[in-house]
Formats: sequence, C-alpha cells, structure tokens
Amino acid sequence: MKNAGPHFLLRAARPRDHRQLLALARELDSINLPTEAGRLRELLGRSTRSFHGRIRDRAQTVYIFCAEEIATRRIVAASMIIGKHGTPTAPHYYLELDADERYSHTLRKLFRHSFLRLRYAMDGPTEIGGLIVTQAMRGHPERIGKLISWVRFLYLGRHLARFEKQVVAEMLAPMLPDHGNVFWDNYGRRVTGLSFPDADQLSTHDKEFIRALFPETPLYTFMLPAEVRDALGAVGENTRGAVHLLEQAGMRFLNQIDPFDGGPYYGGATAELEPVQNRRTVVAITGEPPLEKQRSYLVAIENADGFRAVRAEAELHDGGHLVVTPAVLHALKIKSHTRVDIVALP
Repeated sequence: MKNAGPHFLLRAARPRDHRQLLALARELDSINLPTEAGRLRELLGRSTRSFHGRIRDRAQTVYIFCAEEIATRRIVAASMIIGKHGTPTAPHYYLELDADERYSHTLRKLFRHSFLRLRYAMDGPTEIGGLIVTQAMRGHPERIGKLISWVRFLYLGRHLARFEKQVVAEMLAPMLPDHGNVFWDNYGRRVTGLSFPDADQLSTHDKEFIRALFPETPLYTFMLPAEVRDALGAVGENTRGAVHLLEQAGMRFLNQIDPFDGGPYYGGATAELEPVQNRRTVVAITGEPPLEKQRSYLVAIENADGFRAVRAEAELHDGGHLVVTPAVLHALKIKSHTRVDIVALP
C-alpha cells in the first residue's frame, strides 16, 4: 500500500494571506489573531519581518503560522508565537491562585481558603496562542489542530535564542452567549465599570487600568458565587483539545488565570518541552517507507522560500536518514538528501 502524500502545508503566513486569515479570525474571534483588517495587516507585516530575523526587540516579534490545503490553496488553520509577553511598558498580568490554612484549636477545625492575587511580570515569557481551525476541517483524519499547534514547538526548538526561557499559553474560558463572561461579570466589571467586550478591546493596546483598578488585596474565592468558583481555570468545550495538545508537549497548569475571563495559563521551560527536546535534524531521502516501519512526523525546512512543514508517514533510519515519499519532497520544494528538521507526532 502506497503512502498518501500530505494534504496540508504548514508555513509562515504572508501579507497576501490577509483576506483568508481575516475570515478565519472572525470565525472564532481568537484572543491573539485580530478580527480588524488594519490590525491584522500590520501584524502580518511584523510576522514576516520576525521570520526573517529583522526585528531586534523580542517584545515586538510575532510569528503567524498557517495551514494551507495543498489541493485548494485554501487556508484552514492558523497559530502564533508571541516573542515576549510582558515588558515594563506593557506588563504580563495574571491572577495567581494560592491558598492559606486556618486552624481553630477551640473548634478543632481546619480550613483551607483559596484566594486570587493580582501579579504582573515586566520581563515576561514567550507566549503561544491564536490557534484556529476552520469548522469544516475539525475532525479531519490528519488532525490539523495538532499539526498547527505542534509546528510552533518545532520552530521554537529551531530558534531557541529568539525566545524566552519560559513559554505560556492562555486558554479560552467558557463564554456566555452575549460575549460576556461569568468571572468578569462578577468581579472585573465591578472593579472597572467596563463590560467584558470593552475591557477585552481596551487591553489589546492599553492595560494600565488593570493595575490601577484591580485591588491588590487577595480575593478569597469563597466570597464568589459557586458558578464563578467552578469556572476558575476552566476552559470552553472547543478549547479542551488544545489543552490536551499542550499537556502532551509537557506544559502544565501554572496556578495562574487570566484576569479577564478566568481562563487558565499553561506553561513550562521552553527548552524542556518534549517536542523541543525531541527535535532532530536529519537527511530526507526519497523512497516508499514500509507500512510496518512508518511513524508520523512533522518535517520542516527553512530556506530562501521561507519556513514550511508537512506531516509525513516516514521511516527513520539509525544513520539519521528519513525515508519519505516524493510527494513530501514536492510539497516542501526540496530534493532528496536535503537536511530537514523533524519532530515525532504523538
């Protein structure tokens, strides 16, 4: 049985992808990928310069990846890396989840009270985000969500010097039908006077109001309604798959939540993430790998044509040769015996 060629090309997004990416962003209304045409156009320009290494300030770098269906040239998914999230002029804010214990000898009772406290980092981590898969491609056999998620880790491993030592991901919390959020409506709105959409929009360019208006004293969670307590650190139904992918990569819940929607932050040491550690550089050679020896890999190349990657069912030899079909080489626009980066897919 012959190995079928790749269906999707994962690559650096380009300015000419603007129209398709804007439609994709508006389909989900992601945290990081803008739904406003002008902002997205500016971000794509920054992404292009970042991939080419033309931006020195890490806090200004952003890398947008897209998945293009090879047969139709249609963009069906996207994801991002933000070089640095948290500077003195734009700190990385979060609510730390902690607890203290109280014991009464008279009553012989022990209580453990969870609380939230506003924290911020002015020398913040690298952030991954903006993962979107168009509705029509969810559930595709090639699991496009996994590919567009893991390609970021492959890129991180290839360019560790460009990124921070820690990486985080903010996961979407469950949202209400009217674009509200149960945590914000019971806390954030009361301390800022802003609706969730207004606060979310303002925070994209000015976060000063968070530090100015959020109390510095701990917020004991027992003072919140039960439905709000249950929502702390929870994720929406469509986000659970993304959380599973992060956990497979070695990222863990940091006991930190977003001060807006109460969604969890996952993170880990960049160099210790499993796909970063397991990234290898090998020589791709053309052939037909035997079915019984095939394994799924992300195979990537970065050259004058930019960064590109595909999923390949391939055979890895001990000598550092990866046997792939001609279709894989064609999709990557490379010849046999070209050096490539690979990461085994779980």
